[in-house]
Amino acid sequence: MPTQPHSRSGLSLDTALLLDIFDEPIVFHRSYVPIAGGITAALFLSHAGYACEDQPKDHDGWFVRSQAEWERDTGLTRREQETARRLLRERGLLEERRVGMPAVLWYRVNWARLRESLEHQSRKNWAGRLGE
Repeated sequence: MPTQPHSRSGLSLDTALLLDIFDEPIVFHRSYVPIAGGITAALFLSHAGYACEDQPKDHDGWFVRSQAEWERDTGLTRREQETARRLLRERGLLEERRVGMPAVLWYRVNWARLRESLEHQSRKNWAGRLGE
């Protein structure tokens, strides 16, 4: 008879609970928080960077993710996604375009702007502290 893992309280943990507990963690770049406009936008930007890695070179960095895919992958609700996207667009960190009929929303991280923002932030954060 298979044994069930037990919690500290002595109650068994079923397979579904274990799958939820040990699901893949959502990771984001902490350094993106100030430049993106908050944790939600930093999470969105981090995942956008990850998402575009799998795209063919001829897509020029553009990728597609549906609202449902963003929610599945990040846990962000529709409203949280919209807010994150707005903040990132305002800062020049995310580009969007609608293509086709019906229109599909494509995204692209502005890597040059992201690097510029990170460099500015690091100079401000570490000015005079590195002995340079």
